[in-house]
Amino acid sequence: MAHEPTETGESESLAVSLRTYLSETGFSFTGLTGKAATQSITRAVVQWVGASGWRCRTEAQMRYIDPPRLKNGGCIAYWEPSWSAYLDLRVIRKDGPPIAVEIDRADESTAVDKLRDEALRGRPALWIRWHGALRTELPAGVARLHLPTRSSKAPLRYSLAPVTGTEAITLGPAVTPEARADALRRDQQRIADEKRAAARPQEPGPTRCYW
Repeated sequence: MAHEPTETGESESLAVSLRTYLSETGFSFTGLTGKAATQSITRAVVQWVGASGWRCRTEAQMRYIDPPRLKNGGCIAYWEPSWSAYLDLRVIRKDGPPIAVEIDRADESTAVDKLRDEALRGRPALWIRWHGALRTELPAGVARLHLPTRSSKAPLRYSLAPVTGTEAITLGPAVTPEARADALRRDQQRIADEKRAAARPQEPGPTRCYW
């Protein structure tokens, strides 16, 4: 069953709700590796989900609206983006469409593309971006909560002061009706193309050469 498209306002209200929860619980960490910091933030988000009366799935499979394209990288042929994509969290609610959540410390990542497509499908999209300067422009329908961590050198470790409730929330523009309609058309076209492809004999996939 298709959900009604959701305005950026709901993504923003969810970002504000999460920020408030992290502030009220005094969320912070000290001296963690990048992997451990991501895990700590993920646990805190899962706790917020539970406190809100919802449930979530980690590494939830999703599909890009536009199909991957085969590219040539020298002696390697590869698909971009990959055929399989996964959200860090998909939050399941009884009273609304699922929420797409990505937790990332890098601007140049697939998080933005995944959240963009989920927002175009009418689902709230929340990017929890920690560490570093913010450069990426946000797609329509996406809200970003920035957690400003500090880092040390040799060995590289990350720390986050207790959340105060003033951490920056940035919004992309609202999704226009025209963009929604176009995304729905492209999404349905990809599904139809994949069904036709599945009915045909399988073709060789990307190849790798060895010297």
